[in-house]
Amino acid sequence: MLRPLAFGVAAAALCGSAWAQTFTFESTSEEPMTLGATTPQGSVTGAYWTGASTVTQADGTVANSTFTCVSTSQPPRDSIFMVHGVCDGTGAEGDYTVYSGCNLLDPEAGEMSCVGGLIGKSGDYEGRRGVLTIHSKGGASVGTGQWFE
Repeated sequence: MLRPLAFGVAAAALCGSAWAQTFTFESTSEEPMTLGATTPQGSVTGAYWTGASTVTQADGTVANSTFTCVSTSQPPRDSIFMVHGVCDGTGAEGDYTVYSGCNLLDPEAGEMSCVGGLIGKSGDYEGRRGVLTIHSKGGASVGTGQWFE
């Protein structure tokens, strides 16, 4: 399976007093551990991986986080997303979860795009929700997002 979401997403490593502020992020991930099977009806695969992210808020504030992710393919690939993923992240600002739906753009290059949500679990993120977009290729991802008040 393709490295689904290098994004793990610093997505949430951005906090501060302006919670509704937008942000961009870059992240890298380790090679995923994959599992699954191929049948005449298609393949079912899953992956697990870790990584690190750097977030830059609209005001220039920079923060870092680490993450752990899991994903699964969604055969027969005729639904809105080919892959679904969930990542838990942690940084100095607190803990968060990213959930996303992704579509493959170029399987050979390990390229995909995703949209998803953010759930704050502790620290400055506790009780917050947000959204993000992600573009991944190989072990690197970039994206944008926003936490809501």
